[in-house]
Amino acid sequence: MLKSLQRWEKEFYFIKGYATIHKMRNTLIALSLAVKYHDGQFRNGGEPYIIHPLMVCKTLILLKVEESLKEWYPEKSIYQIQHECDIMYAVAILHDVIEDCKLKNKGKEIVTKYNLDKEVREVVLLLSKPPKNNKLPWQPKYDPEIYFGNILNDWKATLIKIADRANNCSTMQVFEEKRMKKYIRETNEYIYPLCSNGKLRYPEFSNTITILKNLIVSICESLASILGMSDTIMDEKEAYKKTVHFLEGACRNEMPNTYKALFISQKLHEGQTRTSGDPFIIHPLRVCSYLISLGIHEDYTCATALLHEIPQKCNLKDMNALIRDYDIDEKVIDILKIVSNKNQPLNEYYETIKKEPKAILVKLSNRVHTCTFLANASIEQIIAYTRENREYMTPMCKYAILHYPEYANQIEIMQSHILSISNVLETVVKRQQKG
Repeated sequence: MLKSLQRWEKEFYFIKGYATIHKMRNTLIALSLAVKYHDGQFRNGGEPYIIHPLMVCKTLILLKVEESLKEWYPEKSIYQIQHECDIMYAVAILHDVIEDCKLKNKGKEIVTKYNLDKEVREVVLLLSKPPKNNKLPWQPKYDPEIYFGNILNDWKATLIKIADRANNCSTMQVFEEKRMKKYIRETNEYIYPLCSNGKLRYPEFSNTITILKNLIVSICESLASILGMSDTIMDEKEAYKKTVHFLEGACRNEMPNTYKALFISQKLHEGQTRTSGDPFIIHPLRVCSYLISLGIHEDYTCATALLHEIPQKCNLKDMNALIRDYDIDEKVIDILKIVSNKNQPLNEYYETIKKEPKAILVKLSNRVHTCTFLANASIEQIIAYTRENREYMTPMCKYAILHYPEYANQIEIMQSHILSISNVLETVVKRQQKG
């Protein structure tokens, strides 16, 4: 009988298939080298270390970096764009080998012996910190200002570093509390500025950075609430208004229902607050803007995202009133009814959602942004939440990836985001409960 593949092997062959069909020579070489160099290494949680660089690479593939390059640089040929991404994926796979695998001569062999492009090594060097035991006066010491400043000067290094932090955050449940706190503070001090400056320097990758930062913020702020680190949580009582104006500009001419829904949601949620004390409107704004960052610019979907909490939160029993009073399209109301109809068994609820891909997208984005609820939830509520994810949401995602392949990348990204948040919080809260 054939043995089942380990998780890292599944991701290895996913990337190998992608790189083969797109003729990405550097990525294919990097896959073999990463397995060779990381052999025998394990992460803190016990998984083979190779899973980490593979997931950093896969995340960037799912975020369709090539599409951003095509849109922003139409003068570049398909060959040029694929070559740029080939370099980036190879670096993502090898980003820890110089720092963690004791390569001689700062990894020159990956170019001279294995024929990788020189740029692969150059970007890996940007991402590699000096050895911690550097005690000789002529050897460089680690200076975070210099390190992150150098990374910012290269768009490939910037995306990989943020994706690297997102993946590390998704497995923070294996950290001891002291290390968690240190990691959260370092993220606040260096990673968030890298995200902000990266979006300013490389606007073509603004959506990619936003999605990655979203995962980092969700996990770090939820943990910060549990660990009593309120000083690291961003104050959004006024900052959310930037998202309002962003959505105004994004949807005014192209998405009429979304434009109306933006003002309806602000009006009906006025005065309501989240468990964190911030204005409740932040939640539907995030659900909508996250979908747009994922490349989902569909009017009905985005309008539903902005309105999805109104039936329960605002006690709107007659949703057709949105048609009469605000001229919202009936299709939006149909999706809204599916997403908000929670007065039924969970299996029926999810079976209904499965039949409407727009409802799936809204439901997933909503679930991604429940981190403030989880940060203040009891252990019983968190267990119920994670059980629902595994018993209903994960099967729904698998179904949707198969039946709605046009949304497969976005669905897999959101599913991974949801499971990362719930895994981290469930483990940490249980640990605290034990004393």
